[in-house]
Amino acid sequence: MSSHDLLAERTIIVTGAATGIGQAFALGCAARGANVVVADMNDAGETVAAVESAGGRALAVRVDVADDESVRVMARAALERFGRIDGLVNNAAYFREVRLTPFEELDPAQWDRIFAVNVKGVWQCCKAVMPAMRERKSGAIVNIASVVAVAGQPGYLHYVATKGAVLSMTKGLAKECGAHGVRVNCIAPGFVITDATKNRPVEWQQSFLKARAISREQKPDDLVGTALYLLSDLASFVSGQTIVVDGGHIMY
Repeated sequence: MSSHDLLAERTIIVTGAATGIGQAFALGCAARGANVVVADMNDAGETVAAVESAGGRALAVRVDVADDESVRVMARAALERFGRIDGLVNNAAYFREVRLTPFEELDPAQWDRIFAVNVKGVWQCCKAVMPAMRERKSGAIVNIASVVAVAGQPGYLHYVATKGAVLSMTKGLAKECGAHGVRVNCIAPGFVITDATKNRPVEWQQSFLKARAISREQKPDDLVGTALYLLSDLASFVSGQTIVVDGGHIMY
């Protein structure tokens, strides 16, 4: 089997896939033979067009992962179009609107929204795809957390807390889902340059760069290989793990 066939005939749902990291995951999965469900609150036409122009198959689905029925519709659409669900990448997250703020001054409404998307959304997406995976006795779920959940980060307490929850949920889900042949793992990226992050304070960005063993900016494509590994049979005996992909900032 060539690397281009790594995910051949499988159907992978990627949330938050219209742009940025999610788009890179979707394109990477499609390039390895997967049918890709490009799920996002925003127009995902650009990602779908890129997949199809390269000869792949993709389906755009508008979804708010914080809304249970919206997530159920996403799963049904995937099954109706491709007949199976083999993988899920829980990439959608609330971050673009988050700004450096002392924890005493955080907006309670924003606290609730970030937990609804980043934590409840992960749970709801896993819940929606599990019946299809259980039926096939096979599946792989990849949750996207953040290096800040491991290292901490001042000024972003609510975001840090949600990503810490994703790490813990990954372990709990792996224990529950393993009996059904479903693996659950997590990727914790470092600070990745995307449209949603490039306007962060320069000194904040530089603090990540200086701490890395590999001293360069991190891009979405830097995460794709790890996701492909975890979604594929190469990781058939790997579950409940968190892989930090940050250029050697955090080492443990």
